[in-house]
Amino acid sequence: MILAEEVVARRVMPTLRAMVAARLAEKGLRERDVALRLGVTQAAVSKYARGRHRVERAVASSPAFQSLARRLADGLASGALSPMEASALIQETVRAEEDRGVVCALHEQDEPSLRGAGCDLCVVGARSELVTGPSVIGQVRQGVRVLEAAAEFAALVPHVGSNLAFARPGAEGPGDVAAVPGRIYVARGQVRAPAAPEFGASHHVAEVVLGVASRFPGRRAGVNVRFDARVERAARALGWRIVEFDARYEGRGARIAGAVRKVRSPPDALFHRGAFGVEPVMYVVAPTAVEAAARAVTLARAVAAGAARSR
Repeated sequence: MILAEEVVARRVMPTLRAMVAARLAEKGLRERDVALRLGVTQAAVSKYARGRHRVERAVASSPAFQSLARRLADGLASGALSPMEASALIQETVRAEEDRGVVCALHEQDEPSLRGAGCDLCVVGARSELVTGPSVIGQVRQGVRVLEAAAEFAALVPHVGSNLAFARPGAEGPGDVAAVPGRIYVARGQVRAPAAPEFGASHHVAEVVLGVASRFPGRRAGVNVRFDARVERAARALGWRIVEFDARYEGRGARIAGAVRKVRSPPDALFHRGAFGVEPVMYVVAPTAVEAAARAVTLARAVAAGAARSR
């Protein structure tokens, strides 16, 4: 059992100290002065200077820790930062990187039981439902990782962006639905989520999830993807039950619920063909966020395979 704090002490701080020491040396400070500012021995600074220390590449290449090293070096060199203020800056960055950042990734490397668990223990502590079972937030976090890891999914992200939503049991409104603030987008061909999921972060995907769950309580998650003829063919080839609804915004929630009430079995996806100013979209639905993400990836791969066959 390895705690995140152990990872920070053993794998993060030595590299961060070396990064700051190097920047202080560049400013002309002697090893003794660098040691005083970092609170370490002169021998340790000499070790950093000669490259006789282990470099944690994930930390050294992290924009967050590079920025922190610059701020610390500038502040410590000029005297603008007190030791307490420097510690506060370090704590702030470490806490941020524990939330799906570098520290989180290093922690998962050292503690295999956390891999793929959508862990959010460092964010919400012992109150996390992860202790007794997958949490709603944790499920969305894990589902987002599934989407980010699938290169094929990038082709299915619509112009408006995607989102992955998962409702609490008995959810009554968007505030009971966890999703990604700001939508999931594609940057340089990679699927990215701009922030950690939170409740009330989605409207349109949440509206679909709530409409489906009102008829089929076991279907509480969904992710939106672009929709066109190729996507429709791929979904039908997979044997999915798909339901169409009107794209207009007015009364949308009621129309979604009405469309779902007309079917006897839980749908695998809902879609609309767009309208003036409204992009055509399909919503892949499933019992959990991880399953919804996995189904969306399956659909993306089916679309890619169909496109390859048609060439």
